Amino acid sequence: MKIPNYRNLALSFIVLTALFFAFSDQWPALHRNNQSADEVVKDGLTIALAIDPAPAGKDAALLEGRPARLQFTVRDALSRAPVKGLHPAVWLDRQNPKEQALSCKDRINSYLKSRLAFQPDVNLNAYFVLALNNKASISVIDPLNGFGGSKLITRIRLNSPGADWALSQDQKTLYVATPLSREVAVVDTGSWRIRTVLAFEAAPARLALQPDGRYLWVGLETAGVSVVDTERLEVAASLATGQGAHEFAFSADSRTAYVSHADDRTVAVVDSARLASRQAVKSQARPVALAFSTLSQSLYAATDSGRLLVINTAGQAGAPIDTGSPLTALRFSPDGRWGFALSRQAGKVFIIDASLNRLAQTVEVGAAPDQIAFTDRFAYVRSTGNETVSLLPLDALGKSAPVPVTTFPGGQRAPGAAGPADAIAPTPERNAVVVANPADKTLYYYMEGMAAPMGNFENFGMDPTAVLVVDRSLRETAPGVYTGSAQLPPAGRYSVSVLLDNPPVYHCFAADIAPDPKLARTDAQPVQVEYLLDDKEVPVGAPLSIRVKLHHAPEDTVGDLQVLVFRVPGLWQQRLPARPLGDSLYQVDLTPPETGLYQVFVQSPSLNFTFEQQPMLTFRAIRPAIATAQIQE
Repeated sequence: MKIPNYRNLALSFIVLTALFFAFSDQWPALHRNNQSADEVVKDGLTIALAIDPAPAGKDAALLEGRPARLQFTVRDALSRAPVKGLHPAVWLDRQNPKEQALSCKDRINSYLKSRLAFQPDVNLNAYFVLALNNKASISVIDPLNGFGGSKLITRIRLNSPGADWALSQDQKTLYVATPLSREVAVVDTGSWRIRTVLAFEAAPARLALQPDGRYLWVGLETAGVSVVDTERLEVAASLATGQGAHEFAFSADSRTAYVSHADDRTVAVVDSARLASRQAVKSQARPVALAFSTLSQSLYAATDSGRLLVINTAGQAGAPIDTGSPLTALRFSPDGRWGFALSRQAGKVFIIDASLNRLAQTVEVGAAPDQIAFTDRFAYVRSTGNETVSLLPLDALGKSAPVPVTTFPGGQRAPGAAGPADAIAPTPERNAVVVANPADKTLYYYMEGMAAPMGNFENFGMDPTAVLVVDRSLRETAPGVYTGSAQLPPAGRYSVSVLLDNPPVYHCFAADIAPDPKLARTDAQPVQVEYLLDDKEVPVGAPLSIRVKLHHAPEDTVGDLQVLVFRVPGLWQQRLPARPLGDSLYQVDLTPPETGLYQVFVQSPSLNFTFEQQPMLTFRAIRPAIATAQIQE
């Protein structure tokens, strides 16, 4: 047996120990050097920021005026596991050397207090409330910020009143069915303009987007179903699957579409890839609502007899579920387990357990319930026979005790019967909802835990028949990954401030935005706005043209010049795109609806000025027979 050389082993140990202590002081520095400058560890969380041009191209620099993608990755600092379910709040603001003493937390708190003197250049936490009106328009409301005393941002004009709508998953495109004009309007939610209008031979009454967003399914009143390719914005197929009112539902993978036909009393099972019907499942009663359970991977069809049909993705019918009361609406909770079937006639909610395929509970709610909406904690049931909205806690389902029901007034009067589009929409925080009440001509904001709505948004005489929320804040696109997009502000060094909600974590990153050579001008003077309106007193109710002259602007036509006109104190307003006339001259046309004082502002993101940064125009609308005092300029 060979005896080990302990002297050599001892020397080796001494050398290794010396090396360890020699480099131990450098280890933290080496570790820090491996950490990105856009990554920070705070309160047990690792937060990494990546800002990239969108779409990605050869030029990796962040250029002013260009779109960019902001992505935050949040992980546990020890386990590196992604932290899910957060709601990061993010702002971009140009760094000011005079404000070096302002801490990151103070900076973020100033944003949260909405101090007008300390507004960020980019706010990635905005969301907009949209109201589908009875008078051929959509109201766009900013619930967080207003201008001129009003929350109304703009009103989108339609060719006829909208009956239904569908929002794309990325929330950049809104499809609106207008039956009287036999059209579907395609709205860009970035500019709030109609991109195009799709015409149909019959009136479109129902819209649905399949989960992957590839096809928009359009239910026509007398001519079956049309399927629209959302990339090409053209009809990909017309399906004569059956007669009567149509409802839609889809499997989670978008491979199977289900289409009901009330008059034929059938549910068609459609192959979405081939856009061809596999088979039709016959019903003894008229199907009135469809909903797909992601838990049971089955379709449930509510009928006017009170029976629920159950159909799997292969088109095979399972054991039906009887409720004993005619049904009106059907929807599943976000986890796919609990189905809520409403009976307007009985004033009840029948709760279906998809894991067992049976009726689990029956709950009495307000008079004539017709719609269901969900937040993370509650199911909301709207009544049409009175002003009541009922709340059912999701964590109380499936237990032996009765489901507790709380209520709040969704207005002052009963909303009455409405169309198929949702009249209750959850906010991005998922702990509050907006309720449309056409009888009150008002939208109400309700936060969970309150006895009544906390506030309301005026709709300026329009009846809001439906409501939805367009969310511009960051969204969780993968576990622990939160992504948003923004148009970059003017060149400079910016603070990218982020606030995490649970636990509360404040941090301010830094980002450099470079000048765009294409926007460079030899004339260094800032753009100046001149309003061209000869008479500052105009007749009320008569068409009015206002021209805007841009001095020191680039020779190219400015495509994003927007004009804001509102009647003091802000009860009426319009945001209008300016029409180029050539030679840096632009025009908008409007009709002052009432007598009073009006103010006009302009802004252009591409020219880097906002409403507050340019002078305003003031004029007065009068009745021709009444003399009024001259306005001092």
